[in-house]
Amino acid sequence: MANRVLVSLDHSEGAWRALRYAAQTFGKGSEITLLHILSNLPPSFWDDGHILKGKEYEERRQLVAKWKEDQKRINLKLIDKARELLISSGFPPEAIKDDFRPLSVGVAEDIIDEAMTRGVDTIVMGRRGLGMAKSLLLGSVTQKVVQYARGCAVVVVE
Repeated sequence: MANRVLVSLDHSEGAWRALRYAAQTFGKGSEITLLHILSNLPPSFWDDGHILKGKEYEERRQLVAKWKEDQKRINLKLIDKARELLISSGFPPEAIKDDFRPLSVGVAEDIIDEAMTRGVDTIVMGRRGLGMAKSLLLGSVTQKVVQYARGCAVVVVE
């Protein structure tokens, strides 16, 4: 039976440590899904057409379109780099899947939902290293995934 692994991937060093861990730990017969939760449009771009009119609205629309295209390009590079690391570690390309998912409920909730939808055996993620005080105040994606994930193992890579 193949081990289905979901690696939560972003641009942090913790995520890359988690990816390297997965590359070293899981071998032949494993299937790895690289999951990246896409960020929402920054508040500075929000406009429902009631505030900006005419030329200003069109300029904002073009700015938003450029931002979205830049995000897509940046995230495709992220996934390509992760895929290269896994292939160089011996994973066959067909055992590597990737998924971009728009932020829906919250990052932790979306990771758990994707893991349940895919029926993964293991979620691998890194710590951001916020420190104890900040993580208590802000909450932590990793802490939420560990607390609420069901039916799979969660590996947190320091």
